[in-house]
Formats: sequence, C-alpha cells, structure tokens
Amino acid sequence: MGIFVDRLIYLLLLPLSLIYRAAVLLRNKFYDNGLFPSYRFGIPVISIGNIAVGGAGKTPHTEYLTDLLSKDFSIAVLSRGYKRQSKGFQYVETDDPVSKTGDEPLQIKRKYPATVVAVDADRVRGIKRLQTDYPSLDLILLDDAFQHRQIAPSLNIVLIDCNRPVWNDSMLPAGRLRDCLSSLYRADILVITKCPANISQNEKQKYADKLQKYNKPVYFSCFEPGKAYPLSGSDKSDFDSSNLLAVSGIANPAVFFRQLKEQYPEAVIEQMTFHDHHNFSEKDIRNILKRAASRTIVTTEKDSVRLISYFRKTKEGIPENIFCIPVKIKIDDSDSFNINITNHVRKNKEDGRFYQN
Repeated sequence: MGIFVDRLIYLLLLPLSLIYRAAVLLRNKFYDNGLFPSYRFGIPVISIGNIAVGGAGKTPHTEYLTDLLSKDFSIAVLSRGYKRQSKGFQYVETDDPVSKTGDEPLQIKRKYPATVVAVDADRVRGIKRLQTDYPSLDLILLDDAFQHRQIAPSLNIVLIDCNRPVWNDSMLPAGRLRDCLSSLYRADILVITKCPANISQNEKQKYADKLQKYNKPVYFSCFEPGKAYPLSGSDKSDFDSSNLLAVSGIANPAVFFRQLKEQYPEAVIEQMTFHDHHNFSEKDIRNILKRAASRTIVTTEKDSVRLISYFRKTKEGIPENIFCIPVKIKIDDSDSFNINITNHVRKNKEDGRFYQN
C-alpha cells in the first residue's frame, strides 16, 4: 500500500517537476548565453556544491579544502548561512550564536578559527566585501553555490551522494534534483561522496561509467569518524560506548547511524532523529535527556553546534554525557585530487580585480 501511495504522489507531482525543469533549463540558457550576467574575480573562487537537495557532504568537503589550502594560501570561506536569523553580510566568530550565522559556517569557523568565514545570501556582494576587507586573499571557497549562477567560479566541484545517485532521480518536487543532469557539464570535478570505506573497484567503475559522458575527473570520498569528545569541554568525561542514544538532525542520518555501528560494533544504539538544521527547543532537550537516562548521547558535528548554542543561550551547563563524533573526509586517490586543486589555485592567482563576465 505504501509503495502504491508513493507512486501516486510521484505521478501527481510529475507535471510540476516538468514545469520546474523547464524553468531551470531556461535560466541556465540565459546565463550560458550571457543574457544574465555572471561575475568572475581576480582570484580563484572554488565552489563546492551539488544538484540535489539534502546533504551530500558539502561542509566536510569544504573543511577538507580549508585544511588542504590554508597551509599555503590566504583563504576565506563564504556561505549562505542557511536558516540564520540575521540578514546581509556577516563575519562568523567562534562565539557567535547559531541564529546569527547558521550551523555549518559556525562549525567551519570553530574548527578553523584562523580562517576568515563569512555568510551572505548575495554571493557577489559577499565576495566583493571579502576582497575589500582582505585584499591579500589568495582564494575564496564557496559552500553550496553551484546553482548561484551570478558567480562564475574558477573551479566547480560537484558532489554526488553514492546512496542517492542523481541519475536515478527526478526534478523537484517529484524528486530531489534542484538542477538538471545536463548541468554536470559545468562541473570541473565530480566527487562521489559517503562511500563505504571498503568500496570495491568494481563499484567505483559502475559510478564512473554513469558519469563518463560528462568527461570530468571522478573521485570517491568517505567519512572517517574520529574520537568522540564531550560537548561540555570537560577532560573528566568518560565515554561509555556500550549503550548509546544517537541524536541526529541532518539530511541523511542513515550514514551517521551506519558509521556508529561500524565504529562501535558492540554498542546498543537507539536512534533519535530530527529534521535537517533543526533548532533544538527546551522540550526537545528534555526528551533527549529523558530518553538517554544513563546512556551516552552521541551526535554529529553539525548538531553539536546547535546544541551548544542552545545551552549557551539558556545559560545551562552542558551535560557531561553528550558527546560529538567528528568526521574527516578521506578521498580515494587524494594525491591526484590535492595536486589538481593546489595547481589550480597557483595557476589562477591574480591581483584581486573584480569584473563582469
């Protein structure tokens, strides 16, 4: 019965998807033909994006590039700051409330406090402001900007969730695609994300074959979980992994739960999920603590940013049984990927001019 209902809803939404697809195609044509202006900048601008709604791992990959490039270059990260309550351009500071910045930019800033991080829904205005305030910048990373056609990045990295292949999907609202598959021709690098750590060469070839017609370099990445740490900051908190309450408010929590089971195979794990970017309320926190009882609460880095902001706002101490599982990106053939990125930055550094394409 459920499959029948899902199919019926899909068929009812399909006409709207066709209209949406036509509008996206027309918009892209206008940009491709110069009827809508795009802007280039006198320094490298690297966009990390995707063509589907939901998490493909844009923020962890932005962190990977921040870690890679900040060693040799002066960089800034610019994000929209999704679901923030502030307006316009804002610099992100480590002690900002999540309501001012959004959770993902704040996560990046706390992990890389020496890196300039800013939010602005108008990316053109945001880059102009960054170049004015930091004229010595070597490059700017744009988090989730593939559809922001007002900017013509010097490099477009497009992420594809291996668990939700875009070639099996439909346009919104019947499916999850917010851009057409043909837009992948605009990409410079394609990354298949959230792969199992032991993905086989045969499986990788299947993905590569699906993307062969776009004639782009294809890489594969997976999440590499780190050691759990207490949100309270206490060095006296003991992590008991035998009985866990896994709390997640991200787009695709199944990957987080799968990794927990792989990381702690003997653990009893209960799952508690919220919507992506969920702002935790007092009722939510009470329910979490009640369900945890004597168990250890584990959560994602993105969720931890919102939880910390909640406890700071209410001036409550963070319970010592709440832990965060950090993740890093591991890229297959990372030497090739890293060289491609760093060579691009070196070749495209100019003198910081701004001009219309």
